[in-house]
Amino acid sequence: MGSRRGSILFLVSVVLFGGTFVAAKAGLAHLPPLLFVAVRFDIGAIVLAIYAVSRFSWAELRPRTPGDILGILATGGLVIGLTNALLFVGQQYVTSGVAAVVFSLNPILTPVFVAILLSEDRLSLRASAGMVLGLLGVGLIASPDPTAFLSAGPGIPHSVRWRRDECARGRRDPPVQSAAV
Repeated sequence: MGSRRGSILFLVSVVLFGGTFVAAKAGLAHLPPLLFVAVRFDIGAIVLAIYAVSRFSWAELRPRTPGDILGILATGGLVIGLTNALLFVGQQYVTSGVAAVVFSLNPILTPVFVAILLSEDRLSLRASAGMVLGLLGVGLIASPDPTAFLSAGPGIPHSVRWRRDECARGRRDPPVQSAAV
């Protein structure tokens, strides 16, 4: 991929994903959180289906085993669906900035769950210290006022649960193209 094309795609992803929390907060003024998530996912599913069908053959997209189907359902229902449902419900009570910061717990929690769920991977002392510092950093950025961070309550379990589910799913090789998942 050319450097120009890569830069453009990076900027597109920054705009699309970076505006998620602001757009969610704005949309919550007009729609209930779960309906808003459902509409958002319907639109996303249509776009992704068009991309997947145009890019991959049916053989690449088709689930081959019951494990493939279970992986797709777990990823769609738990890792993505429930995560976003909890995010939107929680975002009714906090600013979009706090929601984004709480969501930033994901890369901090991932190594912890990998170490717990995937026995062959262990966190070193240095990595553990980095996780603690990252967690403290998220807390400070969210707000030095403890009540502001605690008001993010509904969003924190979704962030923890998402990382746990994604790491548990990682025990198996990806069964089908990620676009199909």
